[in-house]
Amino acid sequence: MNKISLYLGVSAVALTLAAPAFAASNEDIQNRVDDLEATIDALRAEIAEIRKTPEFKPSPVFTNSKGDYAFKFRGQIAADAAFFDNKTGANDFSSGTQLRRARLGIDGTIQSDWLYRLEIDVGSASRDDSATGEVDVKDAYVQWKGIEKTVITIGQHKTPNTLQQAYSSTDTLFVENPLFVEAFTNRTTAGGDYKAGISAKYSDVNWTATAGVFGENFAINGGGNSGGTATPVYKDEGWGPAARLTWAPVNGVDKTLHLGVSGYWRDTGGRTSGVRFRSGPEVSVDSTRLVDTGNIATKNYSFAGAELAGQYGPFYFESEYGRTDVSRIAGDDVSFDGGYAGASWVITGESRDYKDGAFARIKPKKSFSLTNGTWGAWEVAARYSTLDLNDANIAGGKEDNYSVGLNWYPNPYLRLLVDYIHFDATKGLAKDEGDAIVSRVAVIW
Repeated sequence: MNKISLYLGVSAVALTLAAPAFAASNEDIQNRVDDLEATIDALRAEIAEIRKTPEFKPSPVFTNSKGDYAFKFRGQIAADAAFFDNKTGANDFSSGTQLRRARLGIDGTIQSDWLYRLEIDVGSASRDDSATGEVDVKDAYVQWKGIEKTVITIGQHKTPNTLQQAYSSTDTLFVENPLFVEAFTNRTTAGGDYKAGISAKYSDVNWTATAGVFGENFAINGGGNSGGTATPVYKDEGWGPAARLTWAPVNGVDKTLHLGVSGYWRDTGGRTSGVRFRSGPEVSVDSTRLVDTGNIATKNYSFAGAELAGQYGPFYFESEYGRTDVSRIAGDDVSFDGGYAGASWVITGESRDYKDGAFARIKPKKSFSLTNGTWGAWEVAARYSTLDLNDANIAGGKEDNYSVGLNWYPNPYLRLLVDYIHFDATKGLAKDEGDAIVSRVAVIW
């Protein structure tokens, strides 16, 4: 036996003896792999649990691990203080304070495609116990987003009318809406604001189209008294279609040009009182109306409006014109109109976000902090607003308002507004002229 044969024999014996050891080593490696896989699974479970933990921005948001179910709280508080200087006229406006809004609500998502919202306003509950309607339902709807770029909404929600109504109440440039928006889209007197109905909205990058059919607000029904007795006389509620179309031929990060049209047609249902248009000095602390058509007996009426708005860096402008036509039961048909033009400059350089045919409030680049020496966002604004409610034998009056404002946004969820308003109204032989200063502190979550 030569050396090579000896080495081969020894190697064979060694490999035979080492085989169990190699087998044991492979088994150990497999065990370690199994342990690692178990650890990874445990980490995945922990991540899923972390995702379920509520996120605060600034209210808690609860989301499952897949993200197809979600739940969050929403709301806002807006407190106003107003001071009036009545120069001429019989209306003596009262200075004071008001909890303008105290809204609480929830948003939810069900299997990604379905959404819901319920929001109530309890601002009236801050008044004395003699006040009625202390809880006011705003949004109460279900949405389906199963079609690309399309949202179908069923329930109580805003009618698609005017740029101002498209804004959230947290995003408006001034404390209150312009005169004609208050007169022609107020839910208690006219065709707009929150109403029960069904609508569909298609949104692309540069344009939106919304249409729907709406009844009355949930708080309004066909009941009433007849001849001063307690016997209710139930009548059909009002209803009608509403639509809005917007186009943004320029839609950049800080450059936007917005064009829009909207309208509605309303049947008054069984109410013989018909419709009423009115407005005050764009301050809600005192609800006295300076111009008012009174009740107009009509079976139907309509509204049409045009919108022009945009921004260039920190400069922003918005304007609208609207007209309503009333087909009276007795007498000639009548028409009323109004409009406004406003502009602002964000001193600190921010621009508004634009999405789905509406602009959002300013989000400061740096929140207010004495420690860091940052001051949030500051904005100055001006607006002219007009409304004419005179036609034929209806002398509802004419009003012109001039406003300037200063807005401070300490952070994305808090804003403070101060407006100066000069109002000038003539109704028949009566004339009301004066000034008002109104401030608002508002927090949004």
